[in-house]
Amino acid sequence: MRKRIRLSLQRLIGNFFDGIFSSYLHAPHGLELDELRRYQPGDDFRSIDWKTTARTGKLHVRIKLVDKRVTIFFLVDRSRSEKFGSLVNTKEDIQSSVLSLLVYAASETGNEIGFVTFTDKVESYIQPKAGAKEALKNIKIILLKTPSSNYTDLNTAFRFLNEQSHFPSLVFILSDFLAPYNYKQSLKTLSYYHEVIPIIISDRMETNLPDAKGFLSVQDIETGIIKSLDISTALEKSAPYLALFRKLNIDYLTLSTGEDEEIWIKKISEFFDKRIRRGGRRRR
Repeated sequence: MRKRIRLSLQRLIGNFFDGIFSSYLHAPHGLELDELRRYQPGDDFRSIDWKTTARTGKLHVRIKLVDKRVTIFFLVDRSRSEKFGSLVNTKEDIQSSVLSLLVYAASETGNEIGFVTFTDKVESYIQPKAGAKEALKNIKIILLKTPSSNYTDLNTAFRFLNEQSHFPSLVFILSDFLAPYNYKQSLKTLSYYHEVIPIIISDRMETNLPDAKGFLSVQDIETGIIKSLDISTALEKSAPYLALFRKLNIDYLTLSTGEDEEIWIKKISEFFDKRIRRGGRRRR
């Protein structure tokens, strides 16, 4: 499954940045074999695998990955709300596991990996570099560093990356998106120049409330403030960021602390596969 994610990620990059380079070709030896499959309308005739075709009696094509590299950024929310978890795992636990998996998959194929960690300020910035060992070492550095703030401001992170990166990149955002809704313009700008994939890490207690009327006392994990929550109306409105993603044609992935590793790895793999089948970048 992990190998499948690595291959899917590389294919995904090719589809995203099709205007910069072609993701597939009928190539000589030396490039990694992606898949051997039945011929489909639109496939290049030069990619036909004649041995398999002769053996099966049906046209098959041999698809290989182009040896191209892109820059991938990981925006990692390090605010205090990431430490919440009503079950065994916290959101931070899931975030760390997903980050390690994606970074390993991306760096193994030679892409340059950069990191931005943030709270309501930019906590750390590591410029994009190639190399799996370097990338995995940087993960440990950013996750072991104690954040200087408890709060969240996504707008700060988006604006920072908009200023730092001027070439098309793939941007993963790992956050619960429980933050002030002040990033509409900065996310719009980010998604215009880059391919953005938000990975929303949530907990069931944030959305599952008793089916009843009345008030519930809750404490904001970031501010410590205790508020009274009207149970009957608390979940009537959908999260504003979901509406913004739809408006900007941004595909997103939602993972939960109640899911085990097998489930969220499967969800990531299926997300990549679905995105590949649809083709290149959506029009903004």
